[in-house]
Amino acid sequence: MLSSQPRQAVEVKLMSFNIRHGLNNQEESNLRDILRIIKENDPDLVALQAVDSLTDKGKVQFQLRQIAAQTGMYYAYAVADTNENGTQGVGILSNWPFEKTQTIHLPRTAGADPKVLQCGLIKLSRSVTFRFCNSRLEYASVMDRALQAAYINQMLVNSVQPVLLGMDMGARPNEQPYFSFRRNWQDAARGSQMQTWNEGLPGDRLDYIFALLNNKVRVKNYKVIRNYPDVSDHYPIQATIEFW
Repeated sequence: MLSSQPRQAVEVKLMSFNIRHGLNNQEESNLRDILRIIKENDPDLVALQAVDSLTDKGKVQFQLRQIAAQTGMYYAYAVADTNENGTQGVGILSNWPFEKTQTIHLPRTAGADPKVLQCGLIKLSRSVTFRFCNSRLEYASVMDRALQAAYINQMLVNSVQPVLLGMDMGARPNEQPYFSFRRNWQDAARGSQMQTWNEGLPGDRLDYIFALLNNKVRVKNYKVIRNYPDVSDHYPIQATIEFW
């Protein structure tokens, strides 16, 4: 009788980062430093929020495409809002191609900025296919953030595939928007008090990496990347996720 070998875990590293529309805290381009952060930390997946594609003097400055070209990663961009200079939204990068991508517009109250949930389906191996999702919630309204967080949970909680989610929630773990993710999601930070908003205080954790509770997925470790404090008003965060 042949004995079955235990399946080896496969690790992926996921980074989430609000890049402040491609400008650092001195209002200068931060794309070079973003590239440095990505290359130094070597993530397999990146969820970027506050990404722009703008037209300046007839030339398109598509930030996500520039980052993808320099890192060699696959990319997908989801437009949240459009103005006379171009668009802004969220973007995902991956070491693996996307089987398909999806953009879902989030609910909002009158006058609030449009926000989206972006997802890409990735086939990691013959036995592992998962959804990699990304969002940035409304920062100016607690009501909108709570509404959008509940909607994202509703859209993803019954997913057949495992789900990894990077997000600028704009809310602390003791605030209403976070409550939508307490029951069915693993919070990669596991109660960390280290702030991710670099103008804040300990406990000002506004950025998250979540994994939908699933016996094939485990969060292995988590860190806040703090060695480039002026690149954005948010620190990038990174977690290692194991799949079986």
